[in-house]
Amino acid sequence: MRYSEPVRTERPIGGLLGAMHGVLLIACMTGVLHAQHPTTSLDSTDVFARYVTPGQCEQAAFRLQRQYWRDKRPDTVVYAPATDSVPLVVITSTRMCAARFDIATVSPSELSNLARLYLWTGQDTLAQRAMTRLLTVEHGQPASERGWELYRWVTKLLDAHPSRVAMARSALAQLDTLGAPVAVWRSFGHASLARYLISVNESNAAEAEARAALEASRRMGMEDRVDWLVRTYETYMTLTTSVGVTRGRSAALAVLDTMQKELLPLRPADQQMWTQNIAGERALFSQLETRGLPPVHATQWYGAQGDTIRPRSGQVSLLVFVFGGGDYPMHATLRRLHAKYGVRGLDITLMSRTQGYFRTLLTPSSTVEADSLGSYLLHFLKLPAAVAVEASPFSHLADGRRRDQATTNQQAYRFSAVLVDRHGVIRWVSDRDVRPANEAVWDAVIQKAIDDR
Repeated sequence: MRYSEPVRTERPIGGLLGAMHGVLLIACMTGVLHAQHPTTSLDSTDVFARYVTPGQCEQAAFRLQRQYWRDKRPDTVVYAPATDSVPLVVITSTRMCAARFDIATVSPSELSNLARLYLWTGQDTLAQRAMTRLLTVEHGQPASERGWELYRWVTKLLDAHPSRVAMARSALAQLDTLGAPVAVWRSFGHASLARYLISVNESNAAEAEARAALEASRRMGMEDRVDWLVRTYETYMTLTTSVGVTRGRSAALAVLDTMQKELLPLRPADQQMWTQNIAGERALFSQLETRGLPPVHATQWYGAQGDTIRPRSGQVSLLVFVFGGGDYPMHATLRRLHAKYGVRGLDITLMSRTQGYFRTLLTPSSTVEADSLGSYLLHFLKLPAAVAVEASPFSHLADGRRRDQATTNQQAYRFSAVLVDRHGVIRWVSDRDVRPANEAVWDAVIQKAIDDR
């Protein structure tokens, strides 16, 4: 079984679940015996018999998917929604559960749940019919109610596996026709699409959607603008990312200038806090296209193969902070990036620090903790990277608790990840780790850094 393939609907259940276990899961999930023999009532042996609404079936589908992947290598199979898919066993069982319901007779309050359930099963036409009936039923409701349902539908379409982008754009177009009364939901909907487009590295389209979201936010009432200031801030950061990828440092900083002028007057009492937040983002993006990043410092190195100078001169280097060993989504992204660009010279370094414990156990010394962390990342997870671990300076509070101080790397590298080209120029920097959601952006900037001579 190849876990690196993005299309998983063709894979057999396999693995630790086993073929027989998969059959039992399907039977239990859907009451298949009842479906085949309508005269036979669902009895207590069917643990899913209590699921009598589409919403309950949808939740069961989510749990079944998590159970399916639980015993497989999740550090190799975590994808962003755009490139993800639902395992065949989940689709099959969920379809049987969905077959209990009919669009024409389901309660209006369950129609949106039924539409989302159909997304799990790959029955997009039925999903659209369920939403159409819901919007027809709500036709006489205030625009704000219809706008809320459309916005939720947009987000579910973008979060589906894989994402239904064309359907999301269609729903967003319907949302836009409702105008100023739904300015909040229009802003959120366009912002959601912009974030999705960033995740697939369609930066120009992401910029257009982010600007549409900001324009809608300006049509909100003043109370809503103040209440949703954080969401508007996040939209500006999406815009900053999109223009930073396509046009570089100066364009990103210009967006931050506009954000500061627009947002700071909305909450005068919080201006100092927001000024500091924006200053932090400015410091981050100001590093683009600059040189002089200090070498990575480490108390102990692992997997460096005798070369402890990072970033490496003459080589494209990806430097990433990890704490507590990182997490599976990041591991999956790092594996795919290395598989694609390692042979072309990409070098990955994981930077970490000691915290007085490893996983859930206290460690007797920083050396033991560093050894445990290095062994976990390189030998257990087999991540394709060098590991640099710093012993954190610390003190104790009066009650005995340990208080760590910033390490050398934390003071020098005020971000989560950075890409440095072979000439020592910073090509991309992020405070949001290297994850499936931003994998396409990292992929694009790495490829450009490697191609540029």
